[in-house]
Amino acid sequence: MLRDTMSIDGEGSAAPDAKHPLRDYQNGHFLLFGGEGDYVYDTMFDTASARDYLKAQGFDRGSLTHTRRQRDISLRYKGYRTPGERTCDFCGKRLTGVEYEVLRDGRDRCVECAKTVVTGQDSLTALFQETKQGLCVKYGIDFPAPISVRVTTAEQIGKHLNDAFVPTPGFDARSVGYATYRRGVYTIVLENETPRMSLVSTTAHELTHIWQFTHWNMSQIRAKYGRLSLAIIEGMAVWSEIQYLYLMNEARRADDYLAASIQRTDEYGYGLRLYLKQYSISQGIVLEGETPFMNLTEPIDPALIG
Repeated sequence: MLRDTMSIDGEGSAAPDAKHPLRDYQNGHFLLFGGEGDYVYDTMFDTASARDYLKAQGFDRGSLTHTRRQRDISLRYKGYRTPGERTCDFCGKRLTGVEYEVLRDGRDRCVECAKTVVTGQDSLTALFQETKQGLCVKYGIDFPAPISVRVTTAEQIGKHLNDAFVPTPGFDARSVGYATYRRGVYTIVLENETPRMSLVSTTAHELTHIWQFTHWNMSQIRAKYGRLSLAIIEGMAVWSEIQYLYLMNEARRADDYLAASIQRTDEYGYGLRLYLKQYSISQGIVLEGETPFMNLTEPIDPALIG
């Protein structure tokens, strides 16, 4: 789009104003597009309106955009963690010198994470309620069943999920929470001595599972997707968790988690990649486009499954 800098000649055709620098630009630099010399293309082209028009037409949500974003994030992830390097077991940050602590069970925690550890049931419950309300507002969803929350050790979570926790100097990938159902009440169990945003992230993941359990017909989901059902279930929870971090203005944490999850070869990574084919992740604090919560019977188009 050109700005309104044109005059109309006697023939009724558009012509540059003789005093406007556009004429000199056309004569001598028409292939530079304003990128050199004293000419700045923003003085001749209404780029903001052009961008807004293209976004309104959906050109910022196409498959090419998704591919470029995933490529950029994956490139950023390369070198994020080096095998054997000591890292925080909560945020993944490299640990240097003595500015970290080793917990009793062998988990490494950086100074920044230690500053925001949530302690006490009242504080935990308040954070849980805040996250639950946030998901309801951001995604337009509800939770019809009562939900409680509590913490336990990393070892106990590993035992419950048959995935033993073994501490190492590097980042210890592990399940840091799970959801259970008993006597009409869902309970989210989280890892103890955990910083605030790690709890928010895991709570968003587990709340997504509870939403699935209370809104999906699981028999139909398993019949439709067969052996890929677990990827459909976990992929949506990872998508929801990452998207919620962006909406919370935790872009750096969301970027890191998205980059790491895309690399995974299990049901979490494969499931996430399926959802990214169909649902764009909004990387700002405003949710744009469709979400998996809108499709109760077919969260993933079977045609996208290779």
